[in-house]
Amino acid sequence: MKTCWSALAALGLCATHVGGEARLPVAEESALVADSAVAADVTAAPPKPLRLKIAVNDIYCSKTACSCISKIATRSFDTVVANLQARHQITLELTYFMEVFDLQKALRANQYDGVLCKPWTALQYEGKTPARFKRVADLLDPDDKALMSGVFLTLAGSSVRTLADVQGKRLALGQEDSYEKHQAPMMMLKSGHIQPSAQVFFSSCGENLNALMDGTVDVAVVSSYALSASCAVDFAKAEDFRTLAQTEKMPLISLLVDLAKVPAPEALRLQAALLDVSGAQTPKDLLGRGFVLPASWRPIPSSVECREPARPTVGDAAK
Repeated sequence: MKTCWSALAALGLCATHVGGEARLPVAEESALVADSAVAADVTAAPPKPLRLKIAVNDIYCSKTACSCISKIATRSFDTVVANLQARHQITLELTYFMEVFDLQKALRANQYDGVLCKPWTALQYEGKTPARFKRVADLLDPDDKALMSGVFLTLAGSSVRTLADVQGKRLALGQEDSYEKHQAPMMMLKSGHIQPSAQVFFSSCGENLNALMDGTVDVAVVSSYALSASCAVDFAKAEDFRTLAQTEKMPLISLLVDLAKVPAPEALRLQAALLDVSGAQTPKDLLGRGFVLPASWRPIPSSVECREPARPTVGDAAK
């Protein structure tokens, strides 16, 4: 029991008792929020050259996406990087990571000033590395949407029809480093007092869908884009599945800056510059309408209960 409470404390998730009720502490806002004084500094001072090293792992980027969705993932950041340099004296040195695991290794080593990726990929290391990541902007997908969710799916002909029906069923989820496929759905199950009979944890939407289609599990949790922008498009069709529930909405891709390395005024300057080269000014190779102000999002890890370590699973690095 002592080991369990130590783990809870490390996550900052030990329940506090108020009025006899246990509740989790409020999670920290992940979006960069500026006060008026900092905003004034951004507009008052003439711009100086700013150079930032940014790690990139983007679902729709041609340099980081799987080849199986090469017709969908055609995004390039070349033009927007050139525009930032020419118009705002901001140079982004981009390093592309196709494998999320390699990106996570670089983040743990604290090698970059910022990262463009699913925000939980970086935020999960809060308190475990010197970095203090904040989201300065969210990046729209090709349909001009900034948010995503986790989706509970079952086969179209299944007797499972609601989230409550997951009680006593076999469930496939993502690994703990996936917010929409693990953290958020685990919170939903806990809130609804729903206990699957078995849980397996895979590294990709494709593996979860394969487990559902071959009968290994009764329900699978996937990212909301799984049937349109993941390797699953090669073998899975939307009409073959029934949606049982969706998790909370969360940012799909964000540009996060490490405030331990980049002063807040410079982070806000980058934010303003990204908005300036987006919208009507968005280059075609960025897809969609570019960057928008970061939506409010306060992620809380759900895996706070004591349980056996996850057994090794077979899977690739695609998320």
